[in-house]
Amino acid sequence: MRSCQRLSNKSVVAQLLLGASLLLLTATTQAQQSTRVAFGCCMDHSSRQEVWDAVNHAQPEVFVFLGNTLDVEADDMDALLDAYEVFNRFRGPRVLRRGSAVMSVWNRTDYSISGHAGKTNPQRYAVRNHFLTFWREPATSERLFQEHGIAKSVIFGNEPQRVQVIVLDGRWNRDELEQVGWMERQTRRFNADLGPYQPNRAGDLLGDKQWQWLKEQLQKPAEVRILLSATPVLAPANGYDSWSMFPKEQDRLKSVLQELQPSGLILGVGDRLFGEFSNADDYLSYPLWQVTAGSINLGSDTPYSSVYRDGQAYEESRYGQIEVIWKEQPELVLTLRDVDGRPLDSRRLTLSELQSN
Repeated sequence: MRSCQRLSNKSVVAQLLLGASLLLLTATTQAQQSTRVAFGCCMDHSSRQEVWDAVNHAQPEVFVFLGNTLDVEADDMDALLDAYEVFNRFRGPRVLRRGSAVMSVWNRTDYSISGHAGKTNPQRYAVRNHFLTFWREPATSERLFQEHGIAKSVIFGNEPQRVQVIVLDGRWNRDELEQVGWMERQTRRFNADLGPYQPNRAGDLLGDKQWQWLKEQLQKPAEVRILLSATPVLAPANGYDSWSMFPKEQDRLKSVLQELQPSGLILGVGDRLFGEFSNADDYLSYPLWQVTAGSINLGSDTPYSSVYRDGQAYEESRYGQIEVIWKEQPELVLTLRDVDGRPLDSRRLTLSELQSN
């Protein structure tokens, strides 16, 4: 009887272990059916942010804030800290942290002090410390100490379903963009196709150390790579802030990508009050696609003309999303979404299309 009892107990334990394994396998399989990376930017931190209801309901695996999360022109650190205190009163971003992995990078309004929006910011170390504290960066994070700013790279998932999310820092080592003359600025105010800046042909965006870091990240193994920048990469040199206003840096990015030929690469960008899809054929041996998120709650701008745009631009776009659907032939679905999370437009690509020759 004792022997039979022991056999019965073993059987029960085995069944329990098998059941637990099946549940774990089912959960893992469900989690790996797709990986969603959403991103947004450009917020009025003191106004209602309705989009979080939709984002938190969808629960993307990752959400990336691409800067300008504060609508403030800070003259000192106190003004910046006051803005963060107001922003922290809103529940939506706090709920987001519970259901999604949150990454963040700054842009002009949440980095600059007294108009210093790049490497000349005399308080950039204080800005960095508070920015990373607010976004709950671990105290051991390299972002608190690295010399090239707050760039970050994380690989989500395991082989063969790895998604690498790379966030660039285009402020820490950035040279300034000078505005055109006063008379020219007044003329451009009535032309949506022209912004206020003139190109900085020899200027830096990333700095040598971040370029070296980026090359190292792009050589890590991953099936899909999402390269995120607070300012657009694929954009005309039309006076609005973008990589094209720093032609030396844009050429350097082309050289890096052409040299390394990373597979599965998609761009996600911010700094525009409209959403759009763009693509270019001269960065990689396959078309490079870019998703511009639009504004979380800052309203909209009239879209300018762009030779890179695929389809139309959407002033009502509130965030972008890149979803990787893991099946026998994996697919990527790029979407622009409105305040209720409904897709305004989408592009569907097979992962096999995003491979170097």
